[in-house]
Amino acid sequence: MKKVVVFKNRWMVLVGMVFLLPVLGGCRDNDEPPVFQAEGYIIGYHPCVGDATVMTSKGEGKGYLVATIGANPDTLMLFGVPTDMFDVPLEWYSSLPEESREMFKMKFSYQISEENIGSRYHCIGYFPGHILRYLDPEYKVLKAEKI
Repeated sequence: MKKVVVFKNRWMVLVGMVFLLPVLGGCRDNDEPPVFQAEGYIIGYHPCVGDATVMTSKGEGKGYLVATIGANPDTLMLFGVPTDMFDVPLEWYSSLPEESREMFKMKFSYQISEENIGSRYHCIGYFPGHILRYLDPEYKVLKAEKI
């Protein structure tokens, strides 16, 4: 009689494990940073990267200083904007004239980057100090479209 009880207990443990393991497996920490959505326009380049095409973990693209628009406007150093999306004149690398910004509007999804893309490039020459505060943190584009 005891053997039957032991067998039933083992059976219950086995059934419990079959249902419990998938639940526990779903409770893993997600190391991926959150994804954000925004609309904005290009206001300049990274002073060290300039017009270079860079590689991020999400793909290849350009790096731009972007001003977001909407309820919580911000200024982001954004890398990975598709290379064929905009043709920004290189002479505007530090700052785009305000009247031209409407030509460089986009809608994009992005997340924080821990790749330190800007530090891969050596800075030569002087660049305006007001840009420095926007260079950290860096963000990478997941998807972008011109608007």
